[in-house]
Formats: sequence, structure tokens, C-alpha cells
Amino acid sequence: MKYLFKVNLIGCLIILFSACNHSSPNYLTGKVTDPQIQSLLLLGINQDMRFDSIIEIPVKNGKFHYQFEFDQPMAFDLMLGSAKENGGGRFMPLFLQDSDVELTVHPEEDFKKNKVQGGKLNEEYKSFQNYIDSISSKKHDFKFEDELALGDSHIRINSSIVSYYLFLSNLIYFPEFVDLRKAKVYYKDLSESNKMHPYNELAKNLLEAMENVKIGNEYIDFSAPDMNGDEFKLSTEIEGKVALLNLWATWCGPCIKKSREVVPIYEKYKDQDFALINVAGEFRDTQRLEKFFENEKWPGINLVELDRQNNIWQKYGVDGAGGGMFLIDQTGKLIAINPSSEEINIELEKRLIK
Repeated sequence: MKYLFKVNLIGCLIILFSACNHSSPNYLTGKVTDPQIQSLLLLGINQDMRFDSIIEIPVKNGKFHYQFEFDQPMAFDLMLGSAKENGGGRFMPLFLQDSDVELTVHPEEDFKKNKVQGGKLNEEYKSFQNYIDSISSKKHDFKFEDELALGDSHIRINSSIVSYYLFLSNLIYFPEFVDLRKAKVYYKDLSESNKMHPYNELAKNLLEAMENVKIGNEYIDFSAPDMNGDEFKLSTEIEGKVALLNLWATWCGPCIKKSREVVPIYEKYKDQDFALINVAGEFRDTQRLEKFFENEKWPGINLVELDRQNNIWQKYGVDGAGGGMFLIDQTGKLIAINPSSEEINIELEKRLIK
């Protein structure tokens, strides 16, 4: 009897503990002012609407309703559903946490009129944006760099998900403006204030790429499968050779053009310790890649990065891009980043032709 009482007590405590630690659902509701708006999209940080599974909220009779439940506060870019067909469009940052949110959404040309009610993070972002607007209205020569500087100030004094959103956006889209020394300090504060948040790994990879993917530094090793599923390790395939790592994708026209220019270079140097490693960044499946190779054969070793499973693009600092090229010498040092075919030829002549 005592044993049964203890078991029941433990069971009740487990249920009570679970109820206290499990977030209850919240709701994103609202209306649109244009009957042409059929749906809304929520893109997470670093998501690509062409390939990633994104949240699409249907609009019915001018209204929408979406139930959400996240363990951590999350940042999204709100876009109109038509952005999928148009290949992009205007967006509005939106933050979802443990509170209901109500929206009024206007057509793209009036996106500045959108209204957000609910959530401390949305209030924080609104105050930040209002501050930028007030500064820019008083300064006739207000530049993009000025806006980045204001965002930098916000990140420096806040460790919220709003700051994390601004921080990651800078790392992904504006790395040329990022001060790496300061970014490391910001990352330390943000990751410690948002423990176990999925943004921490993304930020870590992006910062490591900024620091490590430089001429004179060693390449970053990885493993990836070929079309048959056999695993290849980069370090094994290029040891003691001059190597060209070619990150490309079937949906990236410039990548394909540049990759084709490498074919005659490979044929010229393939017998002189030159390795060509092509990695195709594909999504969902390899059907498009298989069809591509039916019509076009590429030399070297051809590998696949499916659905960012090895984070290769992140590690090489080209996340958000179709790809990039990296020339590596016999000692494993990077000697050129995104070189032209002429530059590749010059480097190979210096290192391989006796």
C-alpha cells in the first residue's frame, strides 16, 4: 500500500513538473488589408524559401490564425505568400515567444504601416526601429553604415533575441562590415544569455569561418558522400596535392559557369598532383543533380551536401550563397579564395610545372 502511494505520488510529481516546464501554446492572429494577400510566410534565420521547410499561414476572408509553441524565443522574417512565386520580396522582423501576437499586415508597398501587438521582443524591436527612424529623419546624409552602427550599439547593451537577430543578420549578409574582435565579444554575451539556443551553433560556425577562412590559414576538413553514398574525407583526397575545392549548386548559374571553366584546367594538371573536389549543395533530394550529370560530366571527385547536413557552406563562410572556390597548396594552406580561372592557372604553373 505504501509502495502504491509512493508510485502515485511520484507520478503526480512528474506530471506536475512536466506541466510547469512545458510551454503552453500561443497564437499569432490578425488581419490583412488587401484581399489579394492569400498567405503569409515566416522565414527563420538563414532559411531559404526555395528549399527549406518554412511556415506558411493561410489567410481566409482577410484573417489568419496560427498556433505556435517554442521552447525558446524565435526570430522570423514575415513575408507575403506571393514572395515564393516572385523569388523574394519585402519582409518585416517578427519575434515569437511565450505570448500571443496580433498583426495587421498591409501590401508590400505599405509594409512600414504593419502593426504588431504582443510580446516584449516585438516591443523592443519597435523601439529600436523607431530610434533609427528618428535619427535618419534628422540626418540628411544618413547611410547604411550608420544604421549598422546603431544596430551594433543595440547588440552591445542587450543580449536579447532581438540583438541575436541583428547580430546573425550582420554575420550572414554583411560580413564585410563586421569587426571580428567585437563580434567575438558579442557572441560570448549572447550565447551565455541564451543558453541551449539553436542560434549559438549557427553563430559559432559563422564566426569560425570569418576567422579561419583566410589566405595563409589551413583549410577546414570535412566528410561528404558521393552520389552512391560513399563517404569521402577532404584531407584524405588532397593530402600532398594542390587542390581546388569547388562548392557549387545546380540552381546557381554563376557557380556552374565558373565550374565549367575549371574543366580544361583540371585536364591540363590532373597528372601533376592536382586534385579537384566538387561539392554540390542540394536540397531535399539529388534528382536535380542526377539529371544535370546526365547531360554534363565533371572531372575530379563529385560529392553532395544535402540539406546542409555537414554545414560545409557555413564552415567556409559562403552560407546564403550558391558556393565558392578555394585553392589549397600541398601543405594544406589556403592560397586563393574565389580565384578566377586565370588566377588558378597562374598558381598551378608556379607550383606544379617543373
